[in-house]
Amino acid sequence: MIGGSDSVSENINENSVLRFDPAVFVVGSGYQIIFLTSAMGIGWVEIGGDRFTDEECGLLMYDTVHKIPVPGAALNSAREYTVVFVEYADKKPYYPVGVEKVRKTYSFKPLEEGADRFRIFQFADTHAQTDLPLETYDRCTGGGPGGCDLLLLNGDINEWSDKISHFDTSFKLAAGAVRGERPVIYSRGNHDTRGHCAHLLAGYIPTACREGRRETFYSFRQGSLWGLVLDCGEDKYDHNIEYGGTISFNTFRDRETAYLESLIADAEHEYSAPGVKYRIAFCHLPITERFDHPFDVASDIYDRWTELLGQMGINLLVSGHMHRAYHIAPRFAPDGDGIYKGKGLADFPTAVLSCPKVELEDGSYVYLGGIVEAEGGKVTSRAAM
Repeated sequence: MIGGSDSVSENINENSVLRFDPAVFVVGSGYQIIFLTSAMGIGWVEIGGDRFTDEECGLLMYDTVHKIPVPGAALNSAREYTVVFVEYADKKPYYPVGVEKVRKTYSFKPLEEGADRFRIFQFADTHAQTDLPLETYDRCTGGGPGGCDLLLLNGDINEWSDKISHFDTSFKLAAGAVRGERPVIYSRGNHDTRGHCAHLLAGYIPTACREGRRETFYSFRQGSLWGLVLDCGEDKYDHNIEYGGTISFNTFRDRETAYLESLIADAEHEYSAPGVKYRIAFCHLPITERFDHPFDVASDIYDRWTELLGQMGINLLVSGHMHRAYHIAPRFAPDGDGIYKGKGLADFPTAVLSCPKVELEDGSYVYLGGIVEAEGGKVTSRAAM
């Protein structure tokens, strides 16, 4: 296990009311802008003169985490948004008084409609680290929001979810890399599902609501990219003693299978919609890999998912989990292809690109992430360290 938390990047001020720059997560045709504050109160987002809130059942959420859904068309057109936070030191039942403490405007750059070229940078398996991953991002991309078009947080960002403060890692990485100015993709990992506060994580990450549940699998659209976020849950059987009877991922995966089948039925509004040039799937666990017991959980389900992704014409599956960097070639890859580890069972390649710490010859360590690039109808990927 890789433990410990690094110092906070200099552009993040933990002492301010707005603890980190917001993360603009992609979900469906829109976004969920999430930001954290050091005080209790109410937050919202303003775009082009319109106000978007986290209202549920008529009530604005009173908390330190603020998760605001906004329409994609509005933010893509405005190219900027303003985060507002009003502190209520005491939310009394009558005549509560709020004081505006934050009003900050961010520029925003989505993928352009019809864009034929873009870059995604992947953080996966950071396991609570921030400094080493951000150093890799800066070194391999030039740093800042211009370093990538989309940022990918692809699971095991935390070592576990034992405290609410462990959720900070995602926001430290997003703020340190793209500073609230680029879209962020989030895919949950198996370590993220563990600990006292794991059931609260859904409030801090993007989710899609179906049949009364918040789900961590969904599609999204960014310019010419149709993306698919998958979630395998844990990497061992539900009855494994390690979990102590606290999980039910078998039923979760069954719902995910039904969702993938529904995408096939609605292809013309999803991966075959007008303007889609690229189809990329994101999943912490490489479902096209084959594992030995006790990690062979859901192999038949993952075979079905692989088949469905093939029907969708997926260009690439991007994963982490293995703490290594390699590619799995599609089953129809030509013999002698030296780039790939070997032929898989999928009709598409899989890129596994993450390692928490790689020791160099001088005894120092670097983080290994991944870069995915699309251009001219082709999708390529490589390790970044």
